[in-house]
Amino acid sequence: MKDRVGVLVWVLGFSLAWASPFPAGAEESRRPPLQLAELISEALKNNPDVLAAKTKWEVFQERPPQAGALDDPMLGFGILNLPADTFSFRKEDMTMKEISLTQRLPFPGKRGLRSEMAQKEAEAALSDYREVKNRISREVKLAYYDLFYAHRAVEVTERNREILKLLNQIAETRYSVGEGIHSDVLKAQVELSKMIDDLILLNQNKRAAKAKINALLHRPPFAPLADPGDVVPEKFTADPEELTQRAVQNRPLLQSLKRMIERNRASVRLAERDYYPDFDFKLAYGQRDDGPMGRRADLVTAMVAVNLPLWYRSKQERKVAESQKDVQAVQAQVAALTNEIRSLISDKILEVERAEKQVELLKTGILPLATLSLDSALASYRVGKVDFVTVLDSLMTLLKYEIQYYRLLTDSRKSIAEIETAVGQASPKEKQG
Repeated sequence: MKDRVGVLVWVLGFSLAWASPFPAGAEESRRPPLQLAELISEALKNNPDVLAAKTKWEVFQERPPQAGALDDPMLGFGILNLPADTFSFRKEDMTMKEISLTQRLPFPGKRGLRSEMAQKEAEAALSDYREVKNRISREVKLAYYDLFYAHRAVEVTERNREILKLLNQIAETRYSVGEGIHSDVLKAQVELSKMIDDLILLNQNKRAAKAKINALLHRPPFAPLADPGDVVPEKFTADPEELTQRAVQNRPLLQSLKRMIERNRASVRLAERDYYPDFDFKLAYGQRDDGPMGRRADLVTAMVAVNLPLWYRSKQERKVAESQKDVQAVQAQVAALTNEIRSLISDKILEVERAEKQVELLKTGILPLATLSLDSALASYRVGKVDFVTVLDSLMTLLKYEIQYYRLLTDSRKSIAEIETAVGQASPKEKQG
């Protein structure tokens, strides 16, 4: 039995020597690993929200020509001055059959302003379409990083569970030969049960992340997906003010609001033009039948009519005021969104910097030391210098820091994705294996 304990301890040491705190899961997948850029590209092609926004933009593109077009002319037919007693077309000189054509012409400048308003709405719709693409890209990135974390956490936990199984066998074997205590066995089994519980949750999170990605790509929820590629820590350097300026220039949502400001300013000018009348031009031809006294000539009528804006105080003035308020409201939205972007960028940069420092500390300091601590505890355990609990605690400490490493790495990349969304442009690219 003592020989068996020695063999198990040797196997455990061999397992720890070959176990890496940074597993490369890409080789374990039967398929090539998922690539974030490919997922984003597919989502932007197939996501229903993107397609709906694109169609909406295409709808708005059809409106400027309509807005600047003249009203349809009116073709009229009528009978004028027909005697009610005889209904004769020959009795009265002014009895005639008339055909007329009427055309309304807006006051000069109105059509151009209406077309300009529709054009600005179309430009705003284009920016809205780009903002939807921006949002979907963000959601794909966040889901991908959630999947990456869950996948790596499952790998780390599975590997440590195998090590813990060996520790549990050692504890049981030593207890059976009288060299260990029962509480060591129980403690190992408790930690093993906790790992199994963690794996249940992590695998559930992994499935949820894959379902989210499939939904964004407009695939069935349980369509097969490969495991994610590796994400390498990468230094992120950026100035908050520079990023804010880039956001002001490039963020589609801000550009949409700016187009709406321009649209509303055109609406103000159009409302001011409504103080001036529109014109109705009418041309009519009246055909008269010959009468008892001889031939009657046909008649031609030309007429111009204008509307009189007599009620301008309750109509035109109110419309001007309304349009001016629309401009002010959207300007306030732009200011509020700019402040929100500035605040978000500052917060996320701080989060990235903090996470990157912690990732570097874990990678170059804490994790190597935790691994050495476990190796040392195991070596001392072989010769009876430390108890089982010390080895178990060292293993659980290493597991905790490995999980924390991937959590912080994921948080860093997710914060960068939030910055990219706020700016409206991609920041430094992720390196993926």
